[in-house]
Amino acid sequence: TLEINWHDGQAIYSVDFSSDGIRMASAGADTSVRLWSMKRRLEVNQDIGHKKSFEKKIESFPVHIDFLSELKRHSAPVNVVRFSPSGEYLASAGDDSCVILWKKSLTKDSTFGREYAEFEKETWSVVQMFHGHSKEIYDLAWSPCSQFFITASIDNTARIWSISTRSAIHVLTDHTHYVQGVSWDPMGQYVATQSSDRSVAIYKYLKEGPDRLKMSSCSKRHHRISKQKSSTAVTTASSNNSNNNDDTTNSMATEDVTPTTTTTTTTTVSSFRMYHDENLVTFFRRLSFSPEGAFLVTPAGLCKNSLESSNTNNNNNQTKSNNDEDSEDLSNCAYIYPRNTLLKHPMAYTSNHNKPSIAIRWCSDTYELRPSTEPSMFRLPYRMIYAVASQDAVYVYDTQHAAPLCVISGMHFAPITDIAWSHDGSILAFSSADGYCSAVVFDENELGKINLQKPNTMITNTTHSTVSSSSSNKMVVEEHDIEMMDIASPPEKRPVPITTTTTSTSTLLSPTQQQATHNNHTNNNNKVNDLSSLIRPVSEKRSMETNNTQPKKRRIAPTFISSSFTPQQQQQPQ
Repeated sequence: TLEINWHDGQAIYSVDFSSDGIRMASAGADTSVRLWSMKRRLEVNQDIGHKKSFEKKIESFPVHIDFLSELKRHSAPVNVVRFSPSGEYLASAGDDSCVILWKKSLTKDSTFGREYAEFEKETWSVVQMFHGHSKEIYDLAWSPCSQFFITASIDNTARIWSISTRSAIHVLTDHTHYVQGVSWDPMGQYVATQSSDRSVAIYKYLKEGPDRLKMSSCSKRHHRISKQKSSTAVTTASSNNSNNNDDTTNSMATEDVTPTTTTTTTTTVSSFRMYHDENLVTFFRRLSFSPEGAFLVTPAGLCKNSLESSNTNNNNNQTKSNNDEDSEDLSNCAYIYPRNTLLKHPMAYTSNHNKPSIAIRWCSDTYELRPSTEPSMFRLPYRMIYAVASQDAVYVYDTQHAAPLCVISGMHFAPITDIAWSHDGSILAFSSADGYCSAVVFDENELGKINLQKPNTMITNTTHSTVSSSSSNKMVVEEHDIEMMDIASPPEKRPVPITTTTTSTSTLLSPTQQQATHNNHTNNNNKVNDLSSLIRPVSEKRSMETNNTQPKKRRIAPTFISSSFTPQQQQQPQ
C-alpha cells in the first residue's frame, strides 16, 4: 500500500473538492488544511517494466495525487473545510471556534515556519477570520451565491455569516444540544440544521440585498414520526389530465383512461423518534440538499422495522405501547425529503445500514435514465446519484433504483468522517479518523451516461425575489414545489413511459406564459427534461409562519428503499 502523509498520521475530519475539479482539500487533527490535486488517470501505464518498484506502484494507481499547499493558521483540530460554489474562497473551521476564509494568492508568501514549504506549488492567504461561536464548530455550508455561509457548533447554535459585513448576521437557537450538520438549499429558499437533540430544523429566508438575509422562525422541526392511522384513498384517472392540486399526491406524468379505484389501508405504527440521541458516538451529522434542490437527505436516522411490514403485522402493532421506544426493533437509516414535503414529512428512507449514517453528499452531475422494466423510485426524467456514509461503509444510491449501486466497506480501521465527489463524478473520496483517505474511482460511463440537458439553474435567481410586506411580523414567499409521485405505497411494477421534449425558450417567457406552456405539456402527456418544467409556480402565496388553520392532510409512512446486500455481505471487505 502506498502511504500518503495526509496529516502526519493524525485523524482526518473533512474532505472537499473544488467546483472546477482542480483541487481537493483535507482537514484534520494536526490543525492544518492541506490542498491536493487528485485526478483520475485516463490510462494506466502498462509499459513500466524498466522502472523501479516504487514508480511502478505509483503509476499503477487509478488516480494521480499531488501535494499543492498547506494552510496553517488554526490553533486546534480542523473539523470542516469547504470550497465556495464560485471556487474563489475556501472556508475552514474547527475546535478553536474560529472560521478562516482563505483565498489563493498570486504572490508567494514567506516560507518561514512551514515544514513542507519547499514542496508547495500554490500559496493561499487569509482573507478574514470570523469569531462568534463560544465552542467547537463541526460543520459549514455555503450559500449558492458564495456571499454567505452557515456554521454548526456544539454551543447549540448555528450562525449565518456575511462575507461583505464580515460578521454573523443571524443566530439560530432552536436546538437544545450540539448542532452537528448544516446544509444550504441551492435554490435559495431554505437552510437546514441537524442536531444531536434528535431533530432536523428547516428555516426559510429571503435575500434582501448583497449583504442581508431575512430569516423566518423555524418553519419545521422533524423529530418524530407519529402513529399511522387508518385511511381510505380514492384514485380517479381521466383521459386527458388530472385536476388534483394536492402537492403530496400529484405525479409528474398523466396516464390514459383507467377505471376509478378505491383502496382502504389500515396501518398502525407506534410513534417513535426519527434520529439517534446524543449517545451516538460521532462528531458529525452532515445532511445535504441535492444540487438542484429537489431532495434533502438526512443521516443518523432511526426507523422501525415494523414500517416495512405494518400492513401485515397490523394487529400485533396495535397491542404495543406508543411510547415504548426501547422495546421497538429500530434500524439505522437515512431519511429522504422531497422538496414538496420538506415542511411536512420524509417520503422515503434508505436502510439496512450496519452502523449509523453520518454524512450525505450528492454528485453534481445528472445522468440519463437506465432502461428498466421497474418504475423509477422518483419520477424524474433523469437520475441523480448520492452517497451515504455510515461509520464503517459508504453506500452509493441513485434516484431511479431502490437497491444501492455499490457498497464500499472494510477500508478503514476507524469511523468514516466525511465524503466528497469530484466535479465530474468520477472520484468519490472519503476520510477517516485513522488518518487515511480512500478514493473510489469509477470508469467512464460506469455510473451512467451524463445527462447533457442539465436542469435549468436560472430559477435559482428568481426563487427569492418575491416578497410581500403585508405585515411587519410576517413574511410571505412565493414557494415553488416540485411535483413528484406519492410513494406512500410501493409503486406498481410497470414501465413508466417517458417522452422527452426540449423547451429552450421556456425560461424567457413571462410567468403567465410559462404556466400556460406547462399546462399544454401536461395535457399532451409529455415530460420535459428540464428542472423548470418540474417546478410549478403556486398562485397562492404561502406564509413563512406555520398556518394552523389549514386542514390537516393524512400522514404518509416513508417508503423503504431496500438494499440487495445482506449484512453478511456488507461486512466483507470490498
